[in-house]
Amino acid sequence: MVEIEHVIVLALENRSFDHMLGFLEHPDPRFDGVRGGGQYENPGWAGSSPVPAAPGAKTVVPVGPDHSHDGVMEQLSLRGTGVERRPTNQGFVTSYERKCRGLAPPQFGGLLGPLVNWWVRRHVTGVAIRDRGPLVMRCQPPENIPVLQTLAREFAVCTRWFCSVPGETWPNRNFLHAATSDGETNIEVRPYYNRTIFELLEEDYGRDWYIYHDDTPQVWAFPRLWDRPDRHARWFQLAEFSRHVELGQLPAYSFLEPNHRPPLHTLDHAPGIGTPDISNSQHPENNLVPNASYDHFVPGDTDFRRGESLIAEVYEALRARPEVFERSLLVITYDEHGGFYDHVPPRTKVPNPHSPRSWLSRLSACVLHRKSTFFDFTMLGPRVPAVVVSPYIAAGKVDDTVRDHASVPATLRALFAPDAAPLTRRDAWSPPFHRVADLDRPRRGQELPDLSSHVSSSPASRQPIATPLTVMSGHSVDRPKPEIPAYYRDFVTQAEHVKKHLLAVGELEVTRDIRPAPLEMAIDVTHIFRDAASRHRDELSPS
Repeated sequence: MVEIEHVIVLALENRSFDHMLGFLEHPDPRFDGVRGGGQYENPGWAGSSPVPAAPGAKTVVPVGPDHSHDGVMEQLSLRGTGVERRPTNQGFVTSYERKCRGLAPPQFGGLLGPLVNWWVRRHVTGVAIRDRGPLVMRCQPPENIPVLQTLAREFAVCTRWFCSVPGETWPNRNFLHAATSDGETNIEVRPYYNRTIFELLEEDYGRDWYIYHDDTPQVWAFPRLWDRPDRHARWFQLAEFSRHVELGQLPAYSFLEPNHRPPLHTLDHAPGIGTPDISNSQHPENNLVPNASYDHFVPGDTDFRRGESLIAEVYEALRARPEVFERSLLVITYDEHGGFYDHVPPRTKVPNPHSPRSWLSRLSACVLHRKSTFFDFTMLGPRVPAVVVSPYIAAGKVDDTVRDHASVPATLRALFAPDAAPLTRRDAWSPPFHRVADLDRPRRGQELPDLSSHVSSSPASRQPIATPLTVMSGHSVDRPKPEIPAYYRDFVTQAEHVKKHLLAVGELEVTRDIRPAPLEMAIDVTHIFRDAASRHRDELSPS
């Protein structure tokens, strides 16, 4: 077997397996998409006709699907009682229609749950967007995802990789790093002190790691990864990844987080105010258009396409250096499904990384409980795309091993810390993926796909612009500035926490003026963090 020296993980945002790869033409009949036969459909809204899964998804949406824990549980539509309850994946259309109409998902369970849910809904005001529920069943045609579909066909596609939590982005990203979300199913902007795979590799086995990012990264949520100069020095801008590959300076583990910052003009080219569009996370709410514009939208330079370009950049940087590529394992995945349809129900009866609930807690929850706090973490979230890339992987490989995001720390332990204890019960269970690279010799030259034409001439990982928000050329200052998506407000809040910590530890760069407006503050803190990391590297380097 190949000796792997470098593992690289790129985690994009909020797309389900079927939504992205369901209509992929794959040569292996074991590939589990929705092109073949099967009842790949969901009940329509309020008893209307069933809605089948179909191609024709656009790279934009009029409303971001619900991916809160309550919303996802509605999408999974569990049936049965007690320990035999099983997800059926029959609630996606209802959930999306509810989100478009501005109606709250069922948030409470127990004997009094239906009554409380009815009361909550009475006090929610609906909106005018109706009959859009079927859009959540549409899947990307291959021409919208030329990079991802090529890598899925030319290397290993994992058809049973589920997100770790039926819930939002942050808890799922935490599982990538710590094999736990510290009991959270939704985004809670706070410090997390669970031990991470970064710390295990460094402290116990002397292995190096780097984190690459541009914007305010979610992984800032683990302050022990940056509250010392030597660890702060391990954080780089995304563009540095390609340079490190070229110089042969990759660490044992590289984690790449895309740029989350939302575009500040509307994608149908309506006038707006904002900085250049540099996000490349593929988050649905970075790819919104007004409902009236959706049906006639002609895609341009969207965040979705920039995400494709980012994947191509990472792959091409490796392909250009065969001596590095042949010792590397690249994983492209998505943190969670984002509310989009997938037909494979997630696995149940998986290990809860936390301590089980007491009998008194379980008894009281039978009367009334908020679903997001009663979840016992023994069920995975919906399936997400996951592609494993290495010259030692045969083209067209299908891997159907059941995994979740805790497979990342499980794989890193297996490769670089084989004697280490698991971080939690979850990564003790979740299988490693490195054994999919099993060829006797590496593929080289024309045996490897060329994706260089998909690398943007203005790299997707370019340095963020630090200038104040300005009026875009030709746009009226009288137009209102588009609203910052709700999901990004959490990143702004986290930037505020990081700013306070940088002040508390006396980082020199934080003495600069920081603009007060929330988005501008987040941009400034990101640059302060970057510059402090660079200074720490200079101070730590041998003279």
